[in-house]
Amino acid sequence: MHTRFKAVLFDFDGTLVDSSEGIFKSLIYAFKADGKPAPDEKTLRKFIGPPIYDSFKTLFGYKDEKIDFMIEKYRERYRSVGWHEARVYDGIPELVRALREQGVKMATASSKPTPFIRQIIEEQGLLPYFDYLGGTAFDNISSNKTEILNHAMQELGVSPGETVMVGDRLFDIRGAQGAGIPCIAVLYGFGSRAEFEEYGAQYIVETPQDIYRLIVEE
Repeated sequence: MHTRFKAVLFDFDGTLVDSSEGIFKSLIYAFKADGKPAPDEKTLRKFIGPPIYDSFKTLFGYKDEKIDFMIEKYRERYRSVGWHEARVYDGIPELVRALREQGVKMATASSKPTPFIRQIIEEQGLLPYFDYLGGTAFDNISSNKTEILNHAMQELGVSPGETVMVGDRLFDIRGAQGAGIPCIAVLYGFGSRAEFEEYGAQYIVETPQDIYRLIVEE
């Protein structure tokens, strides 16, 4: 068997895990703390993908000084219980094990704070399969997806020509384009085929098994 890529960089929310329950409930907790009604689910779904700082600013017009309060309230619940509510998508454990067996290097490359990524990955028993966990710090500052991807490649010791990104939103596609790597967009996450086609994902797949078949040529 032959692998098309030496390294795979995974987005986290909507790609490796369905973290919607913990994220939505923690967002609702934050809005209640601010005396605001909870947004509908369609709006809440828009929070998954971009940095949370940007979402509070662009979706609700919060000013910078109030965004820090909202994020702290969100994380107050997420730290205690929200991260426990994430579940790994069916087929992901089998995917990362199979890629590891083929010698593929793997890392996360997410706008989620790295400590949360580590907690969830470790709790789900997937930590041994990842060579590097790429995420953000708790500084509430907007993160640059391309920079996250570039840093992950540097940590793995691979070039753009050897690497592929796997994600579920336009932010992953844009980040991959900036880093000069192709993107596999997954339909089981929070994006849509129309979104992926509009932003130019090189590959669109339905299942983790499809990801494996794209990376490993049997």
